[in-house]
Amino acid sequence: MTDLLLTPFVAGFLITLVLALAGSGLFLRGSVWQALALGQWAAAGGVLASVLHWPVLPVALALGAGVMALLQRVRDTERLPLALFLGGLAAVTLLAANFSQASIAAAAWAEGQLYFAGPGELVAVVVAGVASAVLWPWLRRVWLHAQLAPDVSAAPAPPTVARWLETAWLVAVIVLGSMVLGMPAALATLLLPAWGAAFLARGLTGALLWTQSLAIAGFLVAWTISLPLDQPFAPVLVVVLLLLALLARAGAALRRTH
Repeated sequence: MTDLLLTPFVAGFLITLVLALAGSGLFLRGSVWQALALGQWAAAGGVLASVLHWPVLPVALALGAGVMALLQRVRDTERLPLALFLGGLAAVTLLAANFSQASIAAAAWAEGQLYFAGPGELVAVVVAGVASAVLWPWLRRVWLHAQLAPDVSAAPAPPTVARWLETAWLVAVIVLGSMVLGMPAALATLLLPAWGAAFLARGLTGALLWTQSLAIAGFLVAWTISLPLDQPFAPVLVVVLLLLALLARAGAALRRTH
């Protein structure tokens, strides 16, 4: 691996770990639809920033935070997130159709810019990783309560500040992951390893370990395939993660038959 590719590789590997952790939390909360809406509006924010010549990350974070705030206020776990996802997709398409710079930015968010990730992206990913480690006790408490609450109503609820921190962390992780890997690849890293792990794991610890293992394997395989074949990284990663999730499901089914 050349020195030019070392920074993108490390940035991609680290954001994969953080996204996989967030994916586990989304599955425990039953909030996977939120990731679709949040990721799409983060992409819309990035495209809008290119048109206005504003910094990408603050605009994407602002739109992502607005979408998440709306989703937290309205108790609709499927229809509203899907509607917001379609609205964000329409916004990106309209911007790309009317502004040449937006068209380039939309393609970048779709295909991913991992090969061109620089020190700035690496620093942001490292900060996200450190924040994830620091916040882990509170994240774990929020996710366990979300998992237990339907059956154990007497379970102590996490403090409000923990819920807000978990929401802010989730927004930042999805936006940053979409910037580094591309929106489809970031959503695939969020959803597919956690989905595959659900067939194999028992308990929170097992789910986390299986999710991380599948995500890391997918990233390494996609990196190994896409570079020699001169392919865009994001779609290769989506295909690899989908295959790994299907293999996990098939392996779990085979194990039950024996």
